[in-house]
Amino acid sequence: MKKFWKIFGWIALGVFLQFKFNLLYGIVFLENLNFHDRFYYVSMKISPTDERLRILQVQAVVHHSLGPDYFANVYIPKQYKVLNKEPYLGAETVPGYKVYNMNMKRKYRDVLSTEDFIIAPLKKDMEIPSTPILVDFLNLNQSLHKDETYRLATTKQNTLLEGPKIAEATYPQQLGM
Repeated sequence: MKKFWKIFGWIALGVFLQFKFNLLYGIVFLENLNFHDRFYYVSMKISPTDERLRILQVQAVVHHSLGPDYFANVYIPKQYKVLNKEPYLGAETVPGYKVYNMNMKRKYRDVLSTEDFIIAPLKKDMEIPSTPILVDFLNLNQSLHKDETYRLATTKQNTLLEGPKIAEATYPQQLGM
């Protein structure tokens, strides 16, 4: 029994040192790596306000994430003006879109963010065909997932959002992702 505790102590010390004295984070990390896939969820809804203005609420979630550094960028078509946020200049540009950064925060196993964008068509009587809203999930090294599920369209001064309640993508876990 004494030998068991000696071996167990060395293993526990190794786990503590490996995960910077945060045992809970180490256990969750190993569990996520071995038993869970990584999920990307995007949810959007639009609500009307005065005349042409709409509030576009975008929710982005990385479920069972391994790393602390996840980012999400929302690409909104240039035919729309975002009144409450400035475009983000530190992201890859896509022709026909303006980029806005989401403030992703870690919450236990997930990294998530919810942002509200007040949008309006650039011109009052502008007809805008159905155009996808792009959401790009990335970490410091690479782009992890791009979502083009939701679409914005404006007809007769009415802006509509097309798409499911939640868009989901699943990937197997890998170190470095």
